[in-house]
Amino acid sequence: MSMLNTPISAVLESKFYPGVGVIHSVEQPGLEWVVRVNGVYWTARAALAGYSFQAGDAIRPIDRQGNTLLIEPA
Repeated sequence: MSMLNTPISAVLESKFYPGVGVIHSVEQPGLEWVVRVNGVYWTARAALAGYSFQAGDAIRPIDRQGNTLLIEPA
């Protein structure tokens, strides 16, 4: 099955996060952001406490906790 035909839920459940995303907005500075990955908006938190992001920064999702992505700089 092509990655383009794979439902996003299957991609997330397999813990394979293709590509990069972008910070759309800051919800709680230093704690929580809204990101856009593959055209889908998610709530996100930094994978490590030292990461900080601003709107427009490129990110890479590396894991998920419920409906929240854990992200790192791309």
